[in-house]
Amino acid sequence: MLEKIKCGDIMEMKENINIEFKKEFTTELKKEVVAFANTNEGTIFIGIDDFGNVIGIENADEILNQVVLSIRNSIKPDITMYCNVKIEKIENKDVIVIKVQRGTLRPYYIADKGLKPSGVYVRQGSSSVPASEESIRQMIKETDGDSYEKLRSLNQDLTFKYAEKFFEKNA
Repeated sequence: MLEKIKCGDIMEMKENINIEFKKEFTTELKKEVVAFANTNEGTIFIGIDDFGNVIGIENADEILNQVVLSIRNSIKPDITMYCNVKIEKIENKDVIVIKVQRGTLRPYYIADKGLKPSGVYVRQGSSSVPASEESIRQMIKETDGDSYEKLRSLNQDLTFKYAEKFFEKNA
């Protein structure tokens, strides 16, 4: 979905349930990552203001490392395998793009705040808000247990080619 965005299209985009703009990197970014991981996948653009204006990021490589460390060290359970962080050129400016998939070990939370509403966030419209105690309980209930049949595959490009070859070979 977001791979199809062209540089000129960013200006037309607005924040919504799956898109968040940040003018610069702050530690509050982890709240947005947690919300996307708990709700639905989403993309965070660092270097674009709330109005969709591309500001760009100075020292993008250094900021990219700070983003990765922040995600790894401050969110529990580990969400790094569901996050893709990279630098993209938009309007000839460096912008950090963070794509967050919905995680399978929900609820995700900010480590120093714990597994309570002040640490667990969900996405509502274009905002990340604290989760209610009931929604936290519901996430735990949905992800509790290790039923293989209900686990989500990280590889979403699923086919039956292997099975077809196996059946042809053994037919």
